[in-house]
Amino acid sequence: MNGQQSHRPSRRQAVKGAGVIGCVVALLVGGGVIGWQTLADRPSEPVTAVQPGQDPLLEALADSAVSGGPGKDGIPSIDKPRFVRAGEAGFLSEDDPVFGLEYRGEVRAYPQLVLVWHEIVNDTVGGEPLAVTYCPLTGTVIAFSAPPGVQELTFGTTGQLVNSNLLMYDRQTGSQWPQLLGQAVSGPLKGTKLDTVPLVWTTWKQWRTAHPDTTVLSTSTGALRSYGSDPYGSYDGYPDRSGYYATGRPIFPVLATSDRFADKDVVIGVRVGEERLAIRKDLVRTAKIVRAEVSGTQMEARWDDRLGTARVVQQVGERWEPADFLDSMWFAWYAFYPNSQVRA
Repeated sequence: MNGQQSHRPSRRQAVKGAGVIGCVVALLVGGGVIGWQTLADRPSEPVTAVQPGQDPLLEALADSAVSGGPGKDGIPSIDKPRFVRAGEAGFLSEDDPVFGLEYRGEVRAYPQLVLVWHEIVNDTVGGEPLAVTYCPLTGTVIAFSAPPGVQELTFGTTGQLVNSNLLMYDRQTGSQWPQLLGQAVSGPLKGTKLDTVPLVWTTWKQWRTAHPDTTVLSTSTGALRSYGSDPYGSYDGYPDRSGYYATGRPIFPVLATSDRFADKDVVIGVRVGEERLAIRKDLVRTAKIVRAEVSGTQMEARWDDRLGTARVVQQVGERWEPADFLDSMWFAWYAFYPNSQVRA
């Protein structure tokens, strides 16, 4: 039944049960200690496990995978999502964050309070298989589809993390994909890049007002989860945050770090060809439009007052089209893309 907490140990219990004693953090799962980390031992200066001027190699990313606590599929994906009309989404409050999708003529909202417990929704939108993914540890939400020439893929959770980010696997080949990267780092599809579809962070009130015809992912998932509670913290009053989402360093290892911004600061990450750009989200909020050139392409990050979020478009001929962009905590974006350009 919905509304009940699962008894399966997970890293959410680890985060919720973390205790700090004498600057030592114990991560607890099912009453047992799975790891200790002395905060004083953490380096105060940026560290890197990659070559300067280069992003990590796929092999380095694959080798850096660590257990996040649960086993394979211990965080269950939603494989038969159910949607309700906006007027039937009584489980949502006005300030609850949702991830908005406009794609192939369909408009959908994926509540954060559902995805925080599942991380992957294997959906079909406009007749096309689409995996909607969310990693609470890095604040990244991305929709994926298989590129041309690759079979349709569905995804599950490996139970492991790369750069503190969800490591997915596809059920067709067993290849493994860090969610933020969107590229297979191991398995038969190693090197393959997924096609991405942007989603936007907004609140339920803003999304429903802008899209009264939206449908909403339901809490009727068939899983035992305490929807409405978040063991990581809170996005109440979005964009204000508390708990893990607000401050502190990542819990799990990362290949590279930078003190350019605070670890949990939100940036808008943009990918064009082989070049990357990180724009501090607050800059877009205040400036309304931030222009940049990436890989010879003119880009604009535009603030959407109606939804209280940022969108990125790129110039293609005489038109402006959606770019490949996403919200991300700074530490995660930098760990995958230390060679990224930055606009602050």
